[in-house]
Amino acid sequence: MKKRLILVAWLLIGLIACSPDDDGMLTGPVCVMDGDTVMIGGTRRHTKCVDGRIVDIWGITAFRLDQLCPHPSGHMLRCGLYSAAMLQEKVKTKDIRCEEKETKFGGIIVAQCFVDEEDIGRYMVEHGFARADPAQTERYTGYEAQAKAAHLGVWEMGER
Repeated sequence: MKKRLILVAWLLIGLIACSPDDDGMLTGPVCVMDGDTVMIGGTRRHTKCVDGRIVDIWGITAFRLDQLCPHPSGHMLRCGLYSAAMLQEKVKTKDIRCEEKETKFGGIIVAQCFVDEEDIGRYMVEHGFARADPAQTERYTGYEAQAKAAHLGVWEMGER
């Protein structure tokens, strides 16, 4: 019983620490789930992120984790895992700051997120690690076109 109470207390502390405040801001350490989804306030256990708030990065869509893309070497690149790895490399062990835009079904937050002052969505699209999502915003579509033209990231072989 005592262990259960301690666990519940830690979970509540974690939720309070990573809950959006009154102005829709969410900050804290991040666990990368895929190329456009993070968990704020969570930790990685084995291969899963747990105990935090799921945040979809606003304005972008990443490649599916199991998606394969052709590479100039003739081999297939796991572009979804590559996208997630590049997001992890960008955030490393830093806290991120997210400005909530909306909440989706299941309590998943859609937010524009930043590392220091750099927009993570723009970074991912600009370097060819994710696609712009024009259904949410046109803000990143020009960066996607530039990344494709320059054959950056997964665009190394052209259109996907």
